[in-house]
Amino acid sequence: MSTVAPSDSPALVALRKSLAEAADGPDAADAKALAYAALRSILDAIEAGVCPLGDWERRCLAAAITSLRGGRFAEARTRARQALWPDENRRTAAVAKFPPRPGMISLAELEREFAAAQAMPGRGGAGGGKTA
Repeated sequence: MSTVAPSDSPALVALRKSLAEAADGPDAADAKALAYAALRSILDAIEAGVCPLGDWERRCLAAAITSLRGGRFAEARTRARQALWPDENRRTAAVAKFPPRPGMISLAELEREFAAAQAMPGRGGAGGGKTA
């Protein structure tokens, strides 16, 4: 007998697939855009009820937003995508060890922090590096 777990709803499976597309060596601008798009998609999905906002999701999204602030866009995208992992993949992940971050608990707080991270000046151009 086969049952579909809530974490495997068709909408959630489609979201996972849309964010799983490989980003083979994207340049900095592409990596940044991919990270922002992944976070936006996941926050929208939570608001629409496609996926829950539990402790796991809070930890992953807070870690992703923190990575955005640090200019680590590939890491931010990875952390954001981890929020969608099925339950069986969550047990051994390092993010499970981190407590939820104060100020990034509710969806409204995560949205606010995401908007603040988007408003930050780019980090790639500091010190004479390439700018987009």
